[in-house]
Amino acid sequence: HVQVENRYRFTSNPDGILSDDAVQKIDQLCYDLRHKAIAQVAVVAVKEIEGDDVFDFAYELFSEWGVGNKSDSGIGILLVEELREIRFVTGYGIESELTDDLCVRLQRAYMLPHFREGDYSTGMVEGLRAIDQLLTDGELDQGFTDDYEEEVSIGFILFVVGLLIILPLILVIVHERTMSKCPTC
Repeated sequence: HVQVENRYRFTSNPDGILSDDAVQKIDQLCYDLRHKAIAQVAVVAVKEIEGDDVFDFAYELFSEWGVGNKSDSGIGILLVEELREIRFVTGYGIESELTDDLCVRLQRAYMLPHFREGDYSTGMVEGLRAIDQLLTDGELDQGFTDDYEEEVSIGFILFVVGLLIILPLILVIVHERTMSKCPTC
């Protein structure tokens, strides 16, 4: 655990995936969250892990380190470069604010676009900034809204409502026309 060596360090980067500048920024963000008694955050970036279940590995690692044990407000973030996967593990005291769904949305909006370009440093810093903003201010900037999901859900609702209204109308019209025809013609 990096904090054993230095209480101001929250990032473990043994394979050098993150730049020194990114580690410094992440450590500062994590320190601020801890100093404000909002959350205890630990970040690990490695090339590979034993096994392929990143969640189990992350859960065991951060539990062993005791991230957030005293307050249940721990957040562990594990990046495994070889598996191209990032995992958030949250303590019970913070998961109501940082739900699994919200963690995935944070990853998609702030981290994955940079990760896809191979820029793990920027992605991780932006992800931590978003977590800090969310937990400190209770909301994120307006750029976080997922317009695509909103459009799809509104479009789907309109489609279903349209079917429920238009389909019965068509059936009534077809039925009326067949009934109004002369049966002997």
